Amino acid sequence: MTNLKKLSEDTFRAAQSPAIWLLTAERLRDGAEAILTHEQAFEVSYFQAHSAAVQEAMAIAYSEGNDSGVADIKARAPNYPAAQLLYGYALENLLKGIWVAKDPSLISSGKLNRKLASHDVVKLAKQAGFVLHTQEVPVAQALSRLSVWAGRYPVALLEAEFASTPNADELLDYGSRHPIVKAMYARGHAELTALLPKPISNRHGAVVVFRQPGT
Repeated sequence: MTNLKKLSEDTFRAAQSPAIWLLTAERLRDGAEAILTHEQAFEVSYFQAHSAAVQEAMAIAYSEGNDSGVADIKARAPNYPAAQLLYGYALENLLKGIWVAKDPSLISSGKLNRKLASHDVVKLAKQAGFVLHTQEVPVAQALSRLSVWAGRYPVALLEAEFASTPNADELLDYGSRHPIVKAMYARGHAELTALLPKPISNRHGAVVVFRQPGT
């Protein structure tokens, strides 16, 4: 094996280490929190507009000669699904890191182990031995749907999946489930951190310089 090929293999395997899964989860969580902080300002105006639209639609529906009513919501919903997508990916990374820490044989050369390619948070938690509390299971299922399609595409791969899924805003009840999401993340982060052989000493990367031959 040439030095460059060995370097490539070693780097690929190192990228699958529990510490790297942890660092990636932290970056995704930070991105999610930045979005949540920005979008929270739209929450009150949206729910006020939603309530007004409900009243308007009801008034139309109960008017003489009508059997239904439609009214536009005159404010945008907070863009929470984008943050929820990132939180789903963050939890994925934590669970994969926990799994790899407990079973290093999952680390492979050439191609990522197929077992680590899943977006299913509930399945990954089970495989990693990470216990989900009762109230966390439906939240984890929602995060999985957001990760697979609802948080990034307008339509699912299968019609049945699309038809059985609420709109992306409803999956985590317009943000009301965020405390559960954050609690899951905190538990996963603590568990993976405890499994590391040593604390992470550098979270900001490094620079490698090779001396030119003959210099």
